[in-house]
Amino acid sequence: MNTQTIEARSSFGVWRRRESYLFRLDLWLEESLSSRERRSILREIRDNITVDAAARGIDAALDSLGSPRTLARSFAETGRGSRPSWNRAIYWFTGLLLLWWTLAFTYTAGMLSALLDSGAESAESYFLGLPVSAFNRDSGIGIGWEASSVVAYIPLMVMVAAAIVAGRLWRVRVGRR
Repeated sequence: MNTQTIEARSSFGVWRRRESYLFRLDLWLEESLSSRERRSILREIRDNITVDAAARGIDAALDSLGSPRTLARSFAETGRGSRPSWNRAIYWFTGLLLLWWTLAFTYTAGMLSALLDSGAESAESYFLGLPVSAFNRDSGIGIGWEASSVVAYIPLMVMVAAAIVAGRLWRVRVGRR
């Protein structure tokens, strides 16, 4: 390998580590600072990391800053922790969605297993109000959910409500960012 290739890989590695650190810092800053404040802080820290990494190396530069969570806490102003947390809202929504799908799939797969053991051709049931079906025919086997009623949207409404509560999304104010 020539020197130019090594420098290109090295500069990409430094960029990747720096941007990864700044991304995690931004996630922690989100709950306590406005977008304008976060951008200003991230711009300043990005410049400082670049200068420090050129002088001492990226490892020393990032180690001197500490963890992104600790650094974000040092920037947080008292009493401002009640801002909406989009990340927390997304985590709760996604977690509940995955839990719902897992439970619904497990229930329906259990129906299919019972159907295969009994030798019946099809079965229909309800999972928390949602119509589900399983079939075992000569053409194949399968499972299905029917979302033709309002009941099918109850899990979605629960997920949205959990995201709103967990992320404090009711605190969104237009023009405050």
